[in-house]
Formats: sequence, structure tokens, C-alpha cells
Amino acid sequence: MLPHFVQRTYSRLKRNLWQLPLTGAPGPFRSEAKRDGDLAAEIAAYEKSAGLAHGAGSLPLRTLLRIEQLLPEGEVSSVETGCGKSTIFFSRISKKHRVFCLDDRDAGASSSVGYFMDCPATRMEAVDVVFGPTQATLPLFKGHEPYDIVMIDGPHGFPFPELEYYYFYPHLKQDGLLVLDDIHIATIGRLADFIAEDRMFELVECIGATAIFRRTAAPTFDPFGDGWWEQGFNRRRADFNKHVHLLDGKRRKPFSFEGRF
Repeated sequence: MLPHFVQRTYSRLKRNLWQLPLTGAPGPFRSEAKRDGDLAAEIAAYEKSAGLAHGAGSLPLRTLLRIEQLLPEGEVSSVETGCGKSTIFFSRISKKHRVFCLDDRDAGASSSVGYFMDCPATRMEAVDVVFGPTQATLPLFKGHEPYDIVMIDGPHGFPFPELEYYYFYPHLKQDGLLVLDDIHIATIGRLADFIAEDRMFELVECIGATAIFRRTAAPTFDPFGDGWWEQGFNRRRADFNKHVHLLDGKRRKPFSFEGRF
């Protein structure tokens, strides 16, 4: 195993290369959205004029293009917490895209909401925005439908990503994608660790600090029950209860392990 400092240097180099604008890559290595062949070029052009990021930061366009490649065929319904470049992207590839975010339009040029609303590539008629802190809006929201993709990228402090996961996981379709961003943050990395060992999900891949999971055919965990002893993450660590402990040795290295980031 490579020393930690070598792993960290390698991971940072990969992330920096991945975040380069598409226009900086040789032609054969440039990706495009399979549902909308013009979308990547339009977003890349917008990035050149408006900047790569807004106040809340920004997912690399390559990450969004890779996510789209992993989506099921046909029309998709999507939802995200937080907003920005991903909102532009999903507005163009989704039949309907729902956004839960803060209204920061008073922040001027650094506004994440302004970033997607001002972009000519955004298909605003496909976007349903629910303004307010997700800690308040998600518990009250009653209009969920089955989603093909859920992206969790709202408030990052513990336990807010966990709260968002709780309100979304019952609504994710089988074979749908759950995208968890910023897993280099220790508490979000721990959430990714939990999901990776849960029978409802399989880890598809990690792209930089973004983890992508696919919903399996496993029954939905009862959101109003308990059942901690049925959850893989707990069963692999419950040495004090041999009847629920999985003796398969399949603990995996944490996402937030020092060497990764």
C-alpha cells in the first residue's frame, strides 16, 4: 500500500485534472450528454463567460456527464438539494427536475440560484424550485413522486445530509441513482460508508469527492420503524450480538479515510 502522502497527492491530482474545463481537453476525450448533444458545449460556453463556479461551488461538468451515462434509458425525473450547474444540466435531461435550495439571489454575482436562472441553457419550464432550508422544507413537502436520480448536495453539516437522505430514499426507483457529493467531509463520508453497505444500494463508482449508488431490488427500509439490526453497516460491527453479526469480513475502507483525500 502506498504511503498516505502519496495517495493524497495522487487523489488531488486526479481531482484537479477532472475539474478542468471540457474545452481544455483534446477533442477525442471530450464528452457530451447522450440525451442532448448540445448541452455540454452550451454549459462550457456559459462557464467561460460566467465563471466555473458560484458561491456554493460547482460540480465538474465531466461528473454530471458521467452521471447521465449511468442513468436508465428513457425519460427521467430528478431531484437535488442545492443548486447551480447541476440544475442547468438536469433541467435539460429530465422531464421534471425538482430543486430544494436557499434563495440567495440577494448575493448578486455569487448567487447559486442566479447562476442557473440566468443561464440561457436552463430549461426553466422543467424546474420546480422549493425555496428554504431543507431542514424545514423537506419534512413538510408532500409532492414527491418516484425519482430516477436523487442528488444530495445541500447543507453539509451533520446531521443535515442524513436528514435529506431520510426524506428521499423511499422515493427512489429501482435502478435509480443516488448521488452524494463532498464525501471528503468526514460525516458525509460516514453516510457514504453506511449506504455502501446497505442492501438497498450498490456502489457504482466514486468520481473525485462524489459517490454514485444504484438502488437495488431490496425492500425499502421502513422509514417509521427501527430495524437497526437488519442494516448491513450495523450488522458488520455488532460484535456484542452474535446473532446479528455478519462474519463475512466484508468491512470496506471508509470513504473519508485519510489516504483518499
